[in-house]
Amino acid sequence: MSTIAVDAMGGDSAPKEIVKGAILAKENGVDVILSGDKTLIESYLEGVKIPVVDYPEVISMEDNPARAIRTKKNASILGALQLVKENKADGVFSAGSTGATLVGSISILGKSKGVLRPAIAAVLPGIESGTILLDSGSSLDVKPKVLLQYGAMGSKLAEIIFEINNPKIGLLNNGEEESKGRDIERSAYKLLKSSNLNFIGNIEGRDFANSKADVFITDGFTGNIVLKTMEGTAKLQQKLIANALKDKLFKPLLIPVKNAMKPAKDKLDPDKTNASYLLGVNGLVIIGHGSSTAEGVKNAIIYTNTSAKKGFINKFTNTISEL
Repeated sequence: MSTIAVDAMGGDSAPKEIVKGAILAKENGVDVILSGDKTLIESYLEGVKIPVVDYPEVISMEDNPARAIRTKKNASILGALQLVKENKADGVFSAGSTGATLVGSISILGKSKGVLRPAIAAVLPGIESGTILLDSGSSLDVKPKVLLQYGAMGSKLAEIIFEINNPKIGLLNNGEEESKGRDIERSAYKLLKSSNLNFIGNIEGRDFANSKADVFITDGFTGNIVLKTMEGTAKLQQKLIANALKDKLFKPLLIPVKNAMKPAKDKLDPDKTNASYLLGVNGLVIIGHGSSTAEGVKNAIIYTNTSAKKGFINKFTNTISEL
């Protein structure tokens, strides 16, 4: 049985929504430990028996992550990571500051052997199967060798969660030709082409829609913009479709049509797919949206638990050395 440590103070609606989500996860059979302001958290537990470790300090989205990790020794994210370090939990979920989670993970858990820069890997919906985008926000400025390592880590992640052999790796660029892109993309292309990865070449942003690759790799600056743009576009499309149905469709047909479209809507709902992996650290760390609701927190905790039961981290041990 796996146990998941949850940063109860991280997120726009923490700790209320985080605690409510933890309760829902517990009701779904997941063992949870909450890290945060114990007195405040217990007021939201309302008698539900979930262990709490008292780490009352909060690292906000406005705090400088590196400085906050040094000065706020009792921050909730550090308490959650410490539980994994001490083998009292098998994974961490946080909807708090991504930067603090990244810096705290490196500080407490350490980087995996050979990893130059950890990466945030977002799992996105696709037509045939999911797609992995990394880096989606951890390192804004990287070297070509780091992108090569992202390809290796993304490939291993795709193997594990999609259960496929030899995943297709694509380098996100502004054109398919080998000569396209900045110096970093052109140099990374050569490294990837000569590696043992299943590198299919440069791919463009429109290729997210056709499952051309299993893994899209880029720097964190570009990746985060792509991720946020896709989220915004999905919301816009949902609103446009909803308005069109309301205005044009014969009312008795409205409900069955909406029901038929629900699976597609769920795929684009952050609360249904509320999890990104922090790869390249010595522990299972899952990052959620800051705006996570209780439903989103529950799903992310369950997602973290599923990854822990698969022995996720052990499968990454030799990823970089095998390049």
